[in-house]
Amino acid sequence: MTRVRDITNSVAEHTRPENAASWDPVGLQLGDIDAPVQRVGVCHEVNEEVVETLKRRRVDLLVTYHPLLFEPTNRLLAGRSAEARAFRLVSMGVNLLVAHTDFDAAPGGTAEALASTLKLRELEPFGGDPVEGMPDIGRVGEFDATLAVLDALVSDAFGFNGLRITGNRHAHVNRVAVVPGSGSDFIASAAERADVLVTGDVPHHRAVRAADLGLAIVDPGHTATERPGMKALVDLIALVSDVEVIDLTDIDPQTWS
Repeated sequence: MTRVRDITNSVAEHTRPENAASWDPVGLQLGDIDAPVQRVGVCHEVNEEVVETLKRRRVDLLVTYHPLLFEPTNRLLAGRSAEARAFRLVSMGVNLLVAHTDFDAAPGGTAEALASTLKLRELEPFGGDPVEGMPDIGRVGEFDATLAVLDALVSDAFGFNGLRITGNRHAHVNRVAVVPGSGSDFIASAAERADVLVTGDVPHHRAVRAADLGLAIVDPGHTATERPGMKALVDLIALVSDVEVIDLTDIDPQTWS
C-alpha cells in the first residue's frame, strides 16, 4: 500500500527540500506520514475553491505549490482563512504536501518550465544566496530577438490582461532571466546576466531601479509566471506515485481581474 511517506520521499528525491529558501515551509505541512494514499490531488494554491472541490473529489494527499500556512499559528478555527482551510483539510482527512521554492530550483521545475515556455536556450541557474538561504530559483537563457518578440511570446502564453513591460521594444535581447512568482528581489542579479527579467509583482520603484541598471522588465503577474510549472508538478507527482492523480491546477489562484 502506498503511504504519504512514500510519495513525500519520492518527491523529495526530485525537489531536494533541504535546498528550499530558509523561510519556505516545504514538505509535509499537514497530516500523518504513515497514512495510506489511494488518490493524490495537485493544486497551485489551497484556496476556497480547491477545498470545496475536495468535498466532491476526495483525495488522501493534496500536493500544493503555494504553502497553505506561511506563518506559525496557535489556532485552527472554522471560518474563512488559511488556518480555517487547514482545519477543514484535517477534518476531511486530507494530508498536505508543499513543493515550492525547492521545486522552483529543481531540474524540470517551475523556473525551467517558464524558461521553456519563452523558448530560452542554454539555461543557467541564478538567484542563489547561501548566506540568505536562497536556492537558484531563477534561470537565464539565450533568446536572440527583440523585446517586442518576447512581448508577443508572453502575451500568447499568458494573455494581455495585467501584462506590464518596461524598456525599448525595438531593442535586441540576447539573454533573458526568469523568476517564477515574485522576483523583483533579483533585479540586480539579473541585470548582471541578462537584458530582460520576466517575473511578477514588480513594484514601481524597483522597476525604476531596473531601468537604471539597463534591465527591461516583463511582468505578466505572479500567478502567470508560475502556471507552466504547475503542469510540471502534476507530471512529477504522476511519475513518482502509483495511485490516481487528480489535476486541480486549473483552479487558478489569480487574485486580480
